[in-house]
Amino acid sequence: MSEIRKDTQTAEGSQRTLAAHAILTGLTPLIPVPVVDDVAKNYFRRRLVRRLAAAQGRSLSGEELAALTKEQGRGCVRGCLTAVLVYPLKAVFRKVFYFLEWKRAVDLTSRTYHFGYLTAHALQPRAGGASLVDLCGAASVGEAIQVVCREAPIKPVEAAVGGAFRQSRRGLRAAANLLARSLRRLTGRARDEEVAEAIERVEPEEEREIEPAVTRLQSSIASVPEEHFRSLRARLNARLGLPVKE
Repeated sequence: MSEIRKDTQTAEGSQRTLAAHAILTGLTPLIPVPVVDDVAKNYFRRRLVRRLAAAQGRSLSGEELAALTKEQGRGCVRGCLTAVLVYPLKAVFRKVFYFLEWKRAVDLTSRTYHFGYLTAHALQPRAGGASLVDLCGAASVGEAIQVVCREAPIKPVEAAVGGAFRQSRRGLRAAANLLARSLRRLTGRARDEEVAEAIERVEPEEEREIEPAVTRLQSSIASVPEEHFRSLRARLNARLGLPVKE
């Protein structure tokens, strides 16, 4: 019985970790510092994966972590140029861009939740004790998760996220402002360690601000039909050349 309770507590802890990090990642578009917002997003994604692995009693190598969190991007030159051109416009049309970035925050939170859910699934030991990462390798799993996250519909989770965000707008804005104030002194050339230190300085306050949103998101996710998540797992298995049905 104690083992069952332990497994239940681990699952609940992972679900809360996933919801919290999906929200934190989703808030990064609201950080008004070009390039640094992307560095912060990557920091939260990496931390999410490390904590999901730790919940399974596993530590990831640097190569495994990089493979599981790698994203297909636009490239530094194009991304940096876009930031330089768009940032002045944001300052002028602040209210318009804030509304657009808020919508982007909901979308990014939804997509991060799917990413974290599939990563947790890939790290969970299967029959025989091996996980998908063990069986297929972190690089193959990471690539497969990217494809599934791009192709799978996100509407069921997006609706849950949107509802949680609407009910927690004040706390989420406060959390985004905490991040922005801590990161504003940095520049686009800030090192990963500097961004991590800046985020960790406000972490206790930030966690308090997002707590209601995390609870609401978990409650809303519970109402998403299981078929949605079953389909995600089946898509991932198919991408990896494994039996679709578990």
